Amino acid sequence: MPPFLEPRDTGIVIVESSTLLFLNVVSLFGNAIICLAVYRKRQLRTTTNLFIVALAVCDLSSAVFVMPFSSAVLIKGEWIFGDVYCNVQGFFTVLNIYASPCLIALTAFNRYVRIVKTNMYNKLFSMGKCQLWICSVYVVVTTYIVTQVVVGNQKIQFVPGYAVCTTTHLREAAKVIHYSFVVPVFVVSPIVVTTICCCRIFKTIRRHNKDILPSVQNGSNLYLNISRRELKVSISLFVVVIVFAFCWIPLWVLALMFRFKLVSSLSRNVTLFIMFLVFVSSTINPFIYAGINETFRNEFRRFFKCKSPSIELSTSIELRQ
Repeated sequence: MPPFLEPRDTGIVIVESSTLLFLNVVSLFGNAIICLAVYRKRQLRTTTNLFIVALAVCDLSSAVFVMPFSSAVLIKGEWIFGDVYCNVQGFFTVLNIYASPCLIALTAFNRYVRIVKTNMYNKLFSMGKCQLWICSVYVVVTTYIVTQVVVGNQKIQFVPGYAVCTTTHLREAAKVIHYSFVVPVFVVSPIVVTTICCCRIFKTIRRHNKDILPSVQNGSNLYLNISRRELKVSISLFVVVIVFAFCWIPLWVLALMFRFKLVSSLSRNVTLFIMFLVFVSSTINPFIYAGINETFRNEFRRFFKCKSPSIELSTSIELRQ
């Protein structure tokens, strides 16, 4: 594919590039603050927050290695960074596409065990085992991406419609095998696991709230507070899942339609908009966490100097375990 974008009006160039630059800056600082907050605050170093940090790191890699260079492409109208960096950007583009659904599914499973199968939580989600879960995702995804390129099934090159470097297929048979593996493992399975876990979580919380209603009427609110805390965690997960599905499913649908020639072409505005949705997903997640968890929210306030740094943060962490 030629490393050039089709001719655009100056106004379109300004809108596209400024939008992506804005998303890039917000994603970079938002995800960095999430990671920094967990590093600075000991009470945030929980097993659940470890999965949140893993998602933030994945989004941060996009903000560092992908979005700035695509912004430059939208400004210049061509890929100017050479073949070597095209491979680097392409790797992180595909890493984000494959790893993010798996990490979200692991986060959902973590919350499912915490709320529904509480007696199994420490056995399955010690800090060491959580690190092993996360490392396993990155190892499997990285191994698959590198193997496909090394054996000659795929090549990383610039795709003008997306304004990014990504993998392209070199052989038709390898393409069919690729999608036969990737779609079930990196797309369908995480969606199924996440959906089942979210449904079980909300069913359990709803039943628990119904069971503790007599206690509330008698003046006791201990169990209600516990339910509210867990409900907040579940709501944040649910919002992340909804946003992720909204932003990522169009990309997978588009990719499958092109790969299997269900459509011959689409407007560049459509393909670029779908790629922008992926960048929006990397940008908005930190604000979902901050909206639910007050300790994260205080870190954002501290960073933007909306709250004096001398004020002691006394809020207890809500995402407990």
